[in-house]
Amino acid sequence: MTMVESRPVAVEAAVEAAVEARPPRLASLDVLRGLTIAGMILVNNQGSGAHAFPGMAHAKWNGWTLADLVFPSFLFIVGASMAYAFARCLDGPGGSTGRLHAKVVRRAVTLFGLGLVLNGFPYGDLGDLRMMGVLQRIALAYLLASLLVLHAPARKQVRVAAVALLAYWAMLLLPVPGHAAFHMSPALNVAGQVDRDVLGPTHVYKNGGYDPEGLLSTIPAVVSVLAGYWAASWVRRQRVSAAVSRRLALWGAACVGGGLVWGLVLPVNKRLWTSSYVVLAAGFSLLLLAGCYEVVEVRRRRRVAQPFVVYGMNAIVVFMASEQLMYFMDRFHWRPWLYDHAFSRLGLHVGSLAYGLAMCALWWGVCWVLWRRRIFVKI
Repeated sequence: MTMVESRPVAVEAAVEAAVEARPPRLASLDVLRGLTIAGMILVNNQGSGAHAFPGMAHAKWNGWTLADLVFPSFLFIVGASMAYAFARCLDGPGGSTGRLHAKVVRRAVTLFGLGLVLNGFPYGDLGDLRMMGVLQRIALAYLLASLLVLHAPARKQVRVAAVALLAYWAMLLLPVPGHAAFHMSPALNVAGQVDRDVLGPTHVYKNGGYDPEGLLSTIPAVVSVLAGYWAASWVRRQRVSAAVSRRLALWGAACVGGGLVWGLVLPVNKRLWTSSYVVLAAGFSLLLLAGCYEVVEVRRRRRVAQPFVVYGMNAIVVFMASEQLMYFMDRFHWRPWLYDHAFSRLGLHVGSLAYGLAMCALWWGVCWVLWRRRIFVKI
């Protein structure tokens, strides 16, 4: 009798211990979000722009720099956050996919609307208002990835993602209408043609030949979100250990290698969000997550990571406010004046980096005030 009863008790205790070992909220994900926000501010505030610190300026077309890895990490984090948010909604009281669908649609619409406001405020003209942008891409990629996650099992998600990347590769090889040969240049590319035909030439980025956050290139961006969802879904099922960090790092290294190899036949290109770029960027996001997980979850060095948590808790506020400040500083020539009079004496590249770090410190101070007052803006 004693032996029969002791077995289920032992099993139940083991299950409870395993559940307790899995964090209900991944603190390392908050750290990664903060790192990404800091990276965004650093990249966007590089002094005069012409003398950006090496790696802090975007590649002009094909190729990549560290700056080109910031935006896809946002999408990766969106997907990783989905894994925890969806689990809380579905497992909590009254949880249902119907309510979750409503939350997803509301959040996507809100993000898209904020993106339009950001594009048009305060001197927007509806005649040439840019329709797409960073928040619009996040909104659409999040919406499409969420619908796939909620309606398809994991294996089918992977198959759909693979087909999407391969199909987008094939689309980029199509000739632009009116041109017999294949083109993948800033002036001539299929993604840009779709943007001009659907959105109108006056509603794309700077009225140019393509939009870096355009419609067709949103297809592979959905896979960037799915990569974060898959990674976090797997982490949620694991006990906290260094083995998790190693596995994430191995997958990250494999994706980086795969993206670089794919880039030999399909150029890595952020502007078009090429399929090779998706794989490469997902690999770097996995490596960053592995590092954050090892420091925060495994080694419990949370004090070291706390400054980035402060950043990450108000990501949407920092993004929109910093974009608006940068707009006004450029419009009224404050940024060139400030850079020339305060930072250029340090040298071209170092001065540019120092200016970016100063802006990072400024916005961290804003986030710290909000954090101390327990003000967290979520969408």
